Amino acid sequence: MGYETATLALPLPWQKEVWDRFNHAVEVDRLPHALLLHGSNGVGKRRLAITFAQRMLCAAKANQYACGTCKSCKLLLAGSHPDLSILEPAEEGKKILVDDVRKLCTKLNTTAQQGGWKIGLILDADAMNINASNALLKSLEEPQGKTLLILISDRLHALLPTIRSRCQKQYLPIPNVGIVTDWLTEVSGNSADVSKAIEVSNGCPLLALHNIESGTLGMRQDFESVIEGVANGSMSSVDAAQKCAKLNGNNLVEWYMNYLHRLATNEGQGGADLSLFHFQDRLVSARKLLLSQSNVNQQLLLEGLFMDWAQSSSSRNN
Repeated sequence: MGYETATLALPLPWQKEVWDRFNHAVEVDRLPHALLLHGSNGVGKRRLAITFAQRMLCAAKANQYACGTCKSCKLLLAGSHPDLSILEPAEEGKKILVDDVRKLCTKLNTTAQQGGWKIGLILDADAMNINASNALLKSLEEPQGKTLLILISDRLHALLPTIRSRCQKQYLPIPNVGIVTDWLTEVSGNSADVSKAIEVSNGCPLLALHNIESGTLGMRQDFESVIEGVANGSMSSVDAAQKCAKLNGNNLVEWYMNYLHRLATNEGQGGADLSLFHFQDRLVSARKLLLSQSNVNQQLLLEGLFMDWAQSSSSRNN
């Protein structure tokens, strides 16, 4: 889901209002020292952060976008701009550690090599552990001139209140489904899968695009067929677990939770059954187990989940 930093781009169509607000802040010299972009995974927070960082580093000050031709833009295109620092976990699911944050802060405290802005991006701020978060506070409390920190968060509540209070927060909502449909149809060239991709991605456009381009959409549809087979009794829990044995366990739990969310939302018109929320707790426990251990017996875990799902579905249908 990352966006290549060695590529110059425009903001996404549904980000125009936020983009105009950021540009106005630059024009009237009211840009904060720290921005916190938050919202659902897949709405384009990283894309917006990187695109705005590129705009700030561009030497063509009259432009509202990176020009692509100045020396700074050429450095950005080469992926080697010395005044752009990007911090994210070394691996998916790992934490950002205190030493990583200290290195970022030290670099931001030095003189800009290109004579302009210094930009620091923390692309997964939720992943900072407590020591890393505390190390960041000093930079937020004592900002340097012409230095901008941009934090990205999928889960705003996971950040320390002291960090949230020292940033200007910008929420990026899930865009209108019509805008997403038009954009996704154009960029994917696959109009047949657009509607289902938007559905399983809860309307998040970049997540929907990833599902189409990676082939994940087909796997998710197959998995949801298994879920429905267990629910209606046409597939046993053991057979369902065997059918899903080769798929990534963390992905399966995420897909399951997404399916459950859509089911609860649809049923919510008449009051969703409490058994759905109880089963969601079961999925949360399964995800914690998968994240905390590397030797989990996925077959047994899935069999247990599917047995509970069959019971939950039976109680809801009676």
